[in-house]
Amino acid sequence: MDSIAVLYFLEDIAHEKFVRALVRRVAEDSGIPSSRINEEVRNATGGKGTTLSEFSRFLRENQGLQIHVLVVAIDANCHKYTSRLREIRRRVKNAGIGWQVVCAIPDPHIERWYLADPSAIPRAFQKERGLTTHLPRYKCERGWYKQALRRAIEDVAGFVPPLGGVEYGQDIAGAMDLYTAGRDDRALKHFIDDIKQVFTVLKESRP
Repeated sequence: MDSIAVLYFLEDIAHEKFVRALVRRVAEDSGIPSSRINEEVRNATGGKGTTLSEFSRFLRENQGLQIHVLVVAIDANCHKYTSRLREIRRRVKNAGIGWQVVCAIPDPHIERWYLADPSAIPRAFQKERGLTTHLPRYKCERGWYKQALRRAIEDVAGFVPPLGGVEYGQDIAGAMDLYTAGRDDRALKHFIDDIKQVFTVLKESRP
């Protein structure tokens, strides 16, 4: 199989650690070795308030790239999932982009995805004990899920993670039960299903 070029536009390091690992995992599950995934990452740099405008500029400046999949990861930030999805798709349409575009839209914030399968953190740290709580109920409050993630890792691993836990995104994504995670977080399930569908089509078209 030829390599598959995946270009990422990611909001910050928390998205990069988790989303890239999840994409590689879904590729493996779809029969595409991660060694066949040729990745390039572009991060937004202006903060949450300018992420969408940076995304439009990113589209204008990269129209000539030869890629197969564009993965866009932008938090819903307490807007509705469908509203954020429409906004991203509108900007893609206005830019005239012909790539396959898959949207990762954590609702409200990426740290909720880290917590979507409560058993993943103990497995990531190779600990027998699980979390004392399940996925926190939806709460639109800045910092709520950041604090929940930090507490969860401290509870399981016994130390306070220097970056709040996002530095373990690759390990947590790799340890997740994707069915459980998707069942408890619909936005995450949408992303898993969408990227899986794209990889299935690419695999069939690139034997």
